[in-house]
Amino acid sequence: MTQDVETEPGCPVCHAVDSYQLAAPPKDYEYQVAIAEKFGIRVCNACRSEFVSPRPSLDELRQMYPDNYYAYGKEMGGFWQKIYDMWCRSEAKRLLSLSAKRPLHLFDVGAGDCRRFKAMASAGDFKFSGVEMNPEMAQAGCDAGFDISPGAFEEFEPSGRTGTIDVLTINHVIEHVTDPYDTVRKAHSLLAEDGIFTGRTPKLACTGHRYFGRYWGGYHFPRHLQLFSRESLELLLHRCGFREVKIIEELNLFPALSLQNALLGKLGVPLKLEAGHSRFWTLLVFLTAPLSILDYLFRRSDCMIFSARK
Repeated sequence: MTQDVETEPGCPVCHAVDSYQLAAPPKDYEYQVAIAEKFGIRVCNACRSEFVSPRPSLDELRQMYPDNYYAYGKEMGGFWQKIYDMWCRSEAKRLLSLSAKRPLHLFDVGAGDCRRFKAMASAGDFKFSGVEMNPEMAQAGCDAGFDISPGAFEEFEPSGRTGTIDVLTINHVIEHVTDPYDTVRKAHSLLAEDGIFTGRTPKLACTGHRYFGRYWGGYHFPRHLQLFSRESLELLLHRCGFREVKIIEELNLFPALSLQNALLGKLGVPLKLEAGHSRFWTLLVFLTAPLSILDYLFRRSDCMIFSARK
């Protein structure tokens, strides 16, 4: 494959310029935003991460999220609300186990309307704050009594908070940022000494990526600007000054999203989507649950949980 190294964009993770363009990039099967046509996917030959190219501006980034985006305050059904509340309480216990500080000052990147904070509060002694790109969601969090700064994390001004955070969480957001290196460095500056940086993100070299290809749910194209392998994520965390890096597998719903994408894009099934999901979403989740469990057990899961200490 012929590559023009002089004109190739640098990898946002390792800054190498040895990369190539995917010949058949994914499409936006979930929301079909018009701006997706401007972008493609490149693969870094050095660290094997994948990234959206060209890199969008913050204005372009905001155009990638329609008003009906699934994370924008959509009410859950009774079943999914119970599952979500259970997950939040479990997550609260995990975070409390990482630090002896009480109250535990938790700062969340992508805090939404803070429904997660409300569910976690019953599980322990927390002080919550965060940042949220969607202004309506940020205001909803403030109205609920939480300290939420509106805007993207790239725009967040950390002065006055440097070295004050005990745990900084970035669940399924690090793949959305325009510059992962700057993001992780900013997280490092916000944390107190011995503070914890933790989050979740899709993982390359998984069963879903191998078999679904361009229909893999982890692409969430074009909103997932950066996709990591275990190795490239660990490299980034160490480069930004973190230690005691741990990366483990996570059970997740990406196999259901991959199947939905394949039905839409490969088979042409005319599924009607609402907030990115078809009305058969719960059925798709149950159909793909055995695959999710097997991938988790054999360390081929679509997602990973990372934690690192300052």
